Amino acid sequence: MFAMFDNHHHGATHVGVWLAMPLGAQEALVYQDPKRFFVPPYVGPRGWVGVRLDNQAGRWWRRSSASPTTPSRTKTLSPGGG
Repeated sequence: MFAMFDNHHHGATHVGVWLAMPLGAQEALVYQDPKRFFVPPYVGPRGWVGVRLDNQAGRWWRRSSASPTTPSRTKTLSPGGG
């Protein structure tokens, strides 16, 4: 598992996603932007980082997930070379 959805887990005040990150990334991200990133329970001690999705800090995630390149990539990979 590389990501886990967090929907007010155990009464948390946010909606977010927990991501497995490389060594050192958690500390850098949480220090740089604690309104967006957090140390999730259970997996946090192993380097995972939480990303808040339900506030202004999480808006970048929603924008980047709606990429305009997806339709053209899908078209390129369609059968018949279309």
